[in-house]
Amino acid sequence: MEEYRTMRETIRKAMQENVKGTREEVEKAVEAVTDAVMDAIADNYRSITEVHSIVECVRAGIRVQIAYADPEELDFMDPYTVRPCW
Repeated sequence: MEEYRTMRETIRKAMQENVKGTREEVEKAVEAVTDAVMDAIADNYRSITEVHSIVECVRAGIRVQIAYADPEELDFMDPYTVRPCW
């Protein structure tokens, strides 16, 4: 979650430095763009902390149920992508 917040703040800072206009206009644009970017990546984003937790469980022999891509949306069948349980 911390990585998510850091990324969000990085986007906000970059927007604030590069968008011109009144303070109110800038804040409105910053919020809209930041929300749109974070929403777009939210479904496909795993923080490094989440990845470490998944790897740790797999190495310990604990079966981990994780979200995975829809194989019908893929151009190829990757067994690591469509495997429903590790």
